[in-house]
This record gives sequence, structure tokens and C-alpha cells, in this order.
Amino acid sequence: MFQAGRAAFAPLEESKVVSPQPLMFNSRQLVRGFVFGVLLAVFSTTFGSRAYGQDFSLTASDLHPVNPGGSSIATLDLEPSGGFNGAVSFTAVPCTVTPVQTSGTPVCLVSPDSATPPAQPSLTVTTVDTTPAGTYLVTVTGTSGALAHSVTLSLGVTPLAEDYTLSVSPTTASPSPVPAGSIASTTVTVSPIGSYSGHTVTLACFSVSPVVNLAPVCSFSPAKVMVTSGTPPTSVLSLITYNPNPTTKLWNPRIFYALWLCVPGLGFVGLFSTGTRRKNVMGALLLLVLASGLLFLPACGSSSSTNNSLTTPKNTYTFTLTGADENGAAPSNTTTNEATVTVTVN
Repeated sequence: MFQAGRAAFAPLEESKVVSPQPLMFNSRQLVRGFVFGVLLAVFSTTFGSRAYGQDFSLTASDLHPVNPGGSSIATLDLEPSGGFNGAVSFTAVPCTVTPVQTSGTPVCLVSPDSATPPAQPSLTVTTVDTTPAGTYLVTVTGTSGALAHSVTLSLGVTPLAEDYTLSVSPTTASPSPVPAGSIASTTVTVSPIGSYSGHTVTLACFSVSPVVNLAPVCSFSPAKVMVTSGTPPTSVLSLITYNPNPTTKLWNPRIFYALWLCVPGLGFVGLFSTGTRRKNVMGALLLLVLASGLLFLPACGSSSSTNNSLTTPKNTYTFTLTGADENGAAPSNTTTNEATVTVTVN
């Protein structure tokens, strides 16, 4: 029995004690662990917000209709939810516009292109003169990691009505300032809108401010211009001021004294003349005296002067321009962005 028990423990006695071995690192396992950790971190960052209910919303105000060449602005509204505090970017795909045109498709811009909710960046959609009329769908997308939200807006591009506008360059008539009695000038351009062509526009000054007596008056050269689809026609606008010339002198002292020098000469000739010749000389002398007297009378009261009541007062005057074609149509900028020109009289 004792032997049997000893035999049972024999394997234990025969086993050898193994000394601990140093730890060995596997480079492949290390690299795999590092990559796994990075991926886990990215996954946590990307999907963590969604997993915890963090998100943002994107809405927008309406875009107002525009004519070809105009721009429309809408306000984007970014709002956080679930404690979201990340940045929302519009740089990847700011927006898409449909339908895409061969030429003149509207383009859009979000400013700023990145914002942290709550925020209200602006969306600007710009058209060009060749943008076809119609309705365009503008889709704006904001992204933050794996989160992405879009909003779609409608932009109406309306065709331009036939019309024309007036513009002035420079808006201050030259020379400036201008002395009373002189003329200042500038150039007026008549520009067609849309398909406006083949019309004759008569130019005029609609009003002048301030309203005073003998305010400057305007004159166009030419007064009528033909508007075509080519280069916009121009007309020279002259602003005329008043200042009458001084009263003309009716006599000259030098001439007066020269005439009186003839009197002694004729008298001297008369003394040495006889008969009929003396009578003729004395008659000429008498006529000379009478003529000198007539010249002397107005000379006593005449002087050089200017009537100031007939002079354009010193001031700065503003003219508003208008026009009318053969159908009586006025320029489209008669109520907004009016064509005006100023002149200063000194």
C-alpha cells in the first residue's frame, strides 16, 4: 500500500522545476493592437455623438425671386440637440443647384463655411445675365463627422421686362465748382434692360433742388437718343447758370476829350477865314459843340454795374433726370436709384 501511494506520487517527484522565461513581444501583435486602438478611437468619435443622441438640425429661410444677374440671400439656422457642440462644415459640398444649365447655372456660397450650433450662417445664390428664367432647387448640406443634414430651397428667376435705365457719370458736373454765368457738364447713359431695343428716348430734367429763382437749367445734346441692342447711347448734359454782363459804357472819357480838342482848332481856323468860308467853319464848330454835348449828357449818369438779382445764387443744386420713349415709358429707376447729378455754383 505504501508502495502504491508512492507510485501515485512518482510523477510529481519526477517533474522538473521550470524557471520563468522573459516576456517576448510580437511586433505584428503590437502593430495590430495599435491599429485597433486608432480605429476604436475614430469609431468612438464618429459614432459616439449619435450613440449618445447628440445631433444638429438645419433649416433655412426662403430665397426671394431675382432677375437674371441678381442675387438672393437666405439665412441658414443651425440648432444643436443632445448636447451637440461640434462644428458643422459646408465646405465639402456647399450646395447643389438643379436643373444644371449649359450656361448661367446659379452658384451658391455659404458664409461662414463652418459654424458651431447655435449659429445662423448665410446662403447667397448668384445668377448671371445669361441665367435662363425658371425655378431652381438649391440643396445645402452641412456635415459634422458622420452626421449630415440637408435643406432644399426654391429660387425663382424671372425674365426681365423690357425697360431702360438712366445713369450719370460723373455724378458731379464739371467743372466743380462753376462760377455763375458758366456751364458745367456731365454724361448721361441710357441702358436697355432685357430685349428693350429700337426705341427713341427723350431726356429731360425731372426736378431741381433747392427751388430758387434763376436756378441752373439743363440742356441735353442730343435731347433724343436711339436705344438698340448694341452699345448704350449717351448724351451730354449741360447745366447752365445765370450772370448777366455788366452794363455797357455809353462813353469813353478819352474820346470825349479828343472831341473837345477839335473845338479850339476850328475856332482858330475861323478867325483867319473870310466870307463864306468863315460861315462854313463856324457851322462846323457849332455842330461839333452840339455833338460833344450830346455825348456828355449820358456820360454824367452812366456807370459799369451788374444786376445781382439776375444771377444764379451760390449753392449746390441737385437735378433728378428722367426720360420718356415714344410710348411714354419712363426709365425703371425713376423711383429707386434715381439718376441724379449735382452742380455747385460759387
